[in-house]
Amino acid sequence: MKRIIGFGLAAALLLTAVPAFSQVGIYVGGYAGLSQQKPSFDSAQFNTDTTFVYGLRGGVRILMLALELSYFRAGHNISMGDFVTFQWDGLENDFSYIGASLRWIFSLAILHPYLTAGYGYYTADIGTIDKGHDGGYNFGAGLEVAFGSKISLVVEGKYHHVSVDISNIRLGLGNFIMTAGLSLNF
Repeated sequence: MKRIIGFGLAAALLLTAVPAFSQVGIYVGGYAGLSQQKPSFDSAQFNTDTTFVYGLRGGVRILMLALELSYFRAGHNISMGDFVTFQWDGLENDFSYIGASLRWIFSLAILHPYLTAGYGYYTADIGTIDKGHDGGYNFGAGLEVAFGSKISLVVEGKYHHVSVDISNIRLGLGNFIMTAGLSLNF
């Protein structure tokens, strides 16, 4: 009798684990949204600039974790504050990112909220001044809504932090992006 109960419990456990195995797969997609950036430097005041951002993402999901590669690009206008030591006002900062993030997913039926953190390579190209690039980190949260097994709507908010060297000035680029996009799940 104990063996029958043991086999029954083992079978029930395996049957409940089957949906977990269906959460293994690859996804690709695109996204667009708003990017809000406020550069920082010791002796200069900058105003916040908000602009359009677009990008691509793809990843591998295994149960509650996903490893994601992503790229985005945004063109910010530099707006100087009151105290000006150098003239960058009105120049464009062509800002881009390519990197990897880890997602921690909490699945609830068709809703999949998640936390994300990552590291990547950021590039800032300021008009006719200079171009700089360096590594930086990001973190955020998002929500994926599944429409069947193949298509998902993904909404995400993420903060990116990096400092780049532009004309011997260590410029901090705090950047918050809020995006929405579609993912195809394979």
